[in-house]
Amino acid sequence: MEAMVIGGGVAGPVAAIALRRIGWDVTVHEACPDPAGDVGSFVSLGDNGLRALEAIGCRDAVAARGTELPLLRLWSGRGRQLGEARRGRVTLMRGHLVETLRDLAQEAGATIVTGRRLVDVGAGRTATFADGGSASADLVIGADGIHSRLRGVIDPAAPVAGYAGLWTVGGRSAHQVAPGTFHIMFGAKATMVYAPTPGGTLWAAQVPAPKPPARTPERDELAALFAGDRGPAAELIRRTGQWHPRTVMQAMPGGVPRWHRDGMVLLGDAAHPMGAGQGANLAVEDAVVLARCLRDNPETALERYEELRRPRTDQMLKVAGANRDAKVSGPVAARVRDVMMPFFFKRFAEKGGAWMHDYDVEWNSVSAPASAST
Repeated sequence: MEAMVIGGGVAGPVAAIALRRIGWDVTVHEACPDPAGDVGSFVSLGDNGLRALEAIGCRDAVAARGTELPLLRLWSGRGRQLGEARRGRVTLMRGHLVETLRDLAQEAGATIVTGRRLVDVGAGRTATFADGGSASADLVIGADGIHSRLRGVIDPAAPVAGYAGLWTVGGRSAHQVAPGTFHIMFGAKATMVYAPTPGGTLWAAQVPAPKPPARTPERDELAALFAGDRGPAAELIRRTGQWHPRTVMQAMPGGVPRWHRDGMVLLGDAAHPMGAGQGANLAVEDAVVLARCLRDNPETALERYEELRRPRTDQMLKVAGANRDAKVSGPVAARVRDVMMPFFFKRFAEKGGAWMHDYDVEWNSVSAPASAST
């Protein structure tokens, strides 16, 4: 059996590795000439994403490219600690994650073709590309991100992602912060996420705005967003030597109604755009669960995959929406958030967060057939 994967970011190479483990031939088609390297911003893989990578033999290689940060701390802009939790986490540059996964996919026997942008998929699952080329496969997997082209092929009426009310910019700073801890500070005007690594502190400012700015603000303008806050945010910005590109956060709160059709299926942000947070983890989970379903029940694999994954991703979409709301709240709502968050975070971290972080793709279990209602 042969699979064609559209998209060589995170989900695509993981799908290729998992499918190679069950004996499929796989070719990954990536639109960008080189989506890897020391580019983009940073991502964090939690316990659930790392567990899924471990199931297909990739955890150690990925962890070696990043920094393990076992503690999460949340802060208010007034310097008050709002919450703390111990969670497994590896933080690394997104480009380094992609680079590592692509290398592992090629080592597993997958073929990766870059600079090939999908145009359409027609009869016989024959894909046409912008470079004039074409290819066919038994299965076409859309791992092509939040602006997925395959999503529109599967369902021409599919919704598109929209501006989530936040834009973000970040970089790598020489300013040192407490080691071993991933920090999130909810400031008066913006949220600062920062993570210490051996090469400097990685940070990202998430700024609420009715519409994104026409240009990236200058260093002093960015630092001014945190001028009234306690904490290292302004100093992190002032001492930044390597800048990451500005991005506009987008989301699809209503989700994607249709994930598969006629031997085509969606993974990751193509199926459930999150906008931030658990996106990379869910993409990794999706890819491994899909391969498991294809291994155990090939005739109903796509139905079973959606049956297993949709409840979880729907729940995660609600959490992602609440996280965005916490970052775009006005001054009054922010005060309420700072008062209530210690209570709710403690309760969530100790009791309610298990469904998110303890999830297991159960690679070594046999997936049941799809239910009759699917």
